[in-house]
Amino acid sequence: MKKLPIGVATFSKLIEDNYTYIDKTEYIYKMLNQGEIYFLSRPRRFGKSLLVSTLENLFKGNKELFKGLYIYDKYDWTQTYPVIYLDFATIGHKNPETLERSLNDFINMTKMKHSIELVSEDLTSKFSELIMRIYEKHDKKVVILIDEYDKAISSHLDNIEIAKDNRDILRSFYQVLKPNDKYIHFIFVTGISKFSKTSIFSDFNNLDDITINPQYANICGYTQKDLEENFKEYTDKISKNNNVTPKLTLDLIKKWYDGYSWNGENFLYNPFSILEFFNNGKFNNYWFDTGTPKLLVDLIDKKGVDTEVLLNKNTRFSGTFPSFKLENLDFATALLQTGYLTIKEEKKRIFGESSEYKLAIPNKEVHDSLFSYILGTYTNYDESQVQPMTDNMIKYILNLDEKNLQTSFEVLLHKIPNLLYGKLKKEFEAHYQILAISWLQLLGFDVEGEVMSIKGRMDAVLKQKDNIILIEFKFSKTENMDTMLDDGLNQIIKNEYYKPYQNKNIILLSIAFQPRNVKCKLLDLEKALNTYKNENT
Repeated sequence: MKKLPIGVATFSKLIEDNYTYIDKTEYIYKMLNQGEIYFLSRPRRFGKSLLVSTLENLFKGNKELFKGLYIYDKYDWTQTYPVIYLDFATIGHKNPETLERSLNDFINMTKMKHSIELVSEDLTSKFSELIMRIYEKHDKKVVILIDEYDKAISSHLDNIEIAKDNRDILRSFYQVLKPNDKYIHFIFVTGISKFSKTSIFSDFNNLDDITINPQYANICGYTQKDLEENFKEYTDKISKNNNVTPKLTLDLIKKWYDGYSWNGENFLYNPFSILEFFNNGKFNNYWFDTGTPKLLVDLIDKKGVDTEVLLNKNTRFSGTFPSFKLENLDFATALLQTGYLTIKEEKKRIFGESSEYKLAIPNKEVHDSLFSYILGTYTNYDESQVQPMTDNMIKYILNLDEKNLQTSFEVLLHKIPNLLYGKLKKEFEAHYQILAISWLQLLGFDVEGEVMSIKGRMDAVLKQKDNIILIEFKFSKTENMDTMLDDGLNQIIKNEYYKPYQNKNIILLSIAFQPRNVKCKLLDLEKALNTYKNENT
């Protein structure tokens, strides 16, 4: 078995040390023949840095590393180019001063590498001169590779002023690329977030954003074919150790880690999660644990959130891949660019009109981790403690165990820290609704939020095989909680929300929230009809 390249993003090391490498050079060859300046957005840990490293080795003419790969007998290896490789994972950016100093250090180290001298002192002028001097030194145009271009901005979205100041420095830094295009052969830029062109690359009208270009849908990540052909021995080993068939193992891997797409047709596995799974032999939330989505909680805290986005029912965008605007951060855009949402379907319109893209959470790993994190953040529980609690709550609902369900709700709610509770009071209903939605998403049911019917709109429906749970939430700072509970159940019966599901086992759940208090009421349909239908006649 070839070694698993966990934590290895250097192309030469993968090839020379016999690590598993999934050949992506067909897409590189396509890029080289179709343009000169590209931008690619993909979530973290998705193979962007390895792609950049592969490009670096290609342009330096390291032919032997590419033996057996798609591009080996197609590329003109007599053509080599000097490379400027700027990896923002190595650039300090805690404030504008640090960022500017780090970029200066990068330029100084690069000039030493190429044995050239610079006379400019201003950062922007030095970068411009660096490109020109490297061209003059080698008498060849320069290749510029920029990895994680947005790190100095997206790392500070909880402090917009630092993010803006860093953005201004980078805008000035990058603006030298266009006037120096006569010295440049190829530019490739990667990032997680796509900020609006006017904010960073305002002069680059010819920057080709290939993020959702169907030709490059599989440029990063593993396809089903990649998985089955390159990791068969690992799959067989894990299947044998767990006394299951390889087919069952592959089905579970797909459920947990597949589902990322940038065109709604080709679905991909997250490489990091797959490698960690095969290394550990256990299903777990590997990708999520490498970085928590603080940005998302900050956005909820500052702006609130449309719960339809969390329920991923009506989240869409049209046309080009949406951009970030620092002055107006959008929750759905943040989820999409950071990998917590992905494109599940492209709705092609008539020729001449932009396509519409439907978004959804990609897989079980992201789904469970995201909602555990949100719920854990609000209740002060560690994410690892949240899932076992929700497992018990499922049993309480199906067994109509109102007492234990009530206790579980109280435990969750009463763990909300005092500091956070002060903020919750300001947006009482919205924040408790987010708590409730996050909890529902973890129950393992198919969740539909705000379901429309002829007679009204129900807050939520949970579906699991033959079980249907109809839910109403009630929020009030002053109203009697028992009254709110009865109002919720009465609303379900009066509006006949149960009628589409009468061939199922139907349970009604009403949940009432007050600041620092929660109460619930569970009834099966028959008892609810006897209790509340009489009240409505």
